[in-house]
Amino acid sequence: MKIAAVLAFQAVPASSPEPQGQSQGQVTQPAAPVPAQPQGSMIGGLLPLLIFVPLIALLFWQSRSQQKKQAAVVAGLKKGDKVVTQSGIVGRLQEIEGRYARIEVAPGVKLQILSSSLVGRDADPSAGKGSDKGTEAGGS
Repeated sequence: MKIAAVLAFQAVPASSPEPQGQSQGQVTQPAAPVPAQPQGSMIGGLLPLLIFVPLIALLFWQSRSQQKKQAAVVAGLKKGDKVVTQSGIVGRLQEIEGRYARIEVAPGVKLQILSSSLVGRDADPSAGKGSDKGTEAGGS
């Protein structure tokens, strides 16, 4: 008889007033696996490449263009020009020997620098100031 009682207990309907999630007689089945999403077209995978490859090419092109401009400026310098370096040193160009250049920053003080550190000719600010002084004196 006891066996019949156990079998009767297991046949209790699921609508019994048990707290949710604590049913003792029911076995839950694992959730069915979610079907895989269909793959998008190849454009979805190639989209990052279509964005980044032209961007990187543009950066290389701009860098190369700047290098060509700088090389043209350095090639246009001649002995005796007043030049500026990337570090802000101003002096007279004495000579350019391939990779190196020699500038004189003060009488008797010569520096040997990389020619790639030359920015270009120094703008002569005294020409602009001379004309400004004349207008300031006349205006005051």
